[in-house]
Amino acid sequence: MATQQVMHAQMGGETGGKEELIRAGAVTFGVEYRKNVGGRDQGVCIHVYGNDLPGNDKELLRLDCFDLNPHYHYRNATIKQNIRLELDFTSEGAPIPWALDKIRNRLPIMLVRCGAEDIARKIDQRDINAALPKITAWAETLTSQAREASAPPKMERAERAAMRPH
Repeated sequence: MATQQVMHAQMGGETGGKEELIRAGAVTFGVEYRKNVGGRDQGVCIHVYGNDLPGNDKELLRLDCFDLNPHYHYRNATIKQNIRLELDFTSEGAPIPWALDKIRNRLPIMLVRCGAEDIARKIDQRDINAALPKITAWAETLTSQAREASAPPKMERAERAAMRPH
């Protein structure tokens, strides 16, 4: 059985399953669910990988759409860069819609900030637009699966009736 290539550096917390990869021309998006980040946080992580970057660490952007401490990273292993910026819930709103908006409307300029001008020039908006529904669907699916897995077991109707005072 072949294992999936990891295209980013090791991160904290645990993954809630395998990373889903969505190719979009010059970049590939990775969507995964992380839990126990810092011992208490969880959420969807959206990676943006530069397909033409040398080496195994191809991550340029990481949008950590966590429940308690959402943030994002401008990364580039070829220049040893990892700039972390906090997301302000008050001004930006919920992290997943924010991340999808940035991917849709600001990806090339964000890639330039990562020091990946060559990849930014190769971005075709049609590829990004085609990938966005898949990113959205995987983010929703992985969140739902992770929340179900961590929810307390559901009681059957007979068990609930037995617990009610008579």
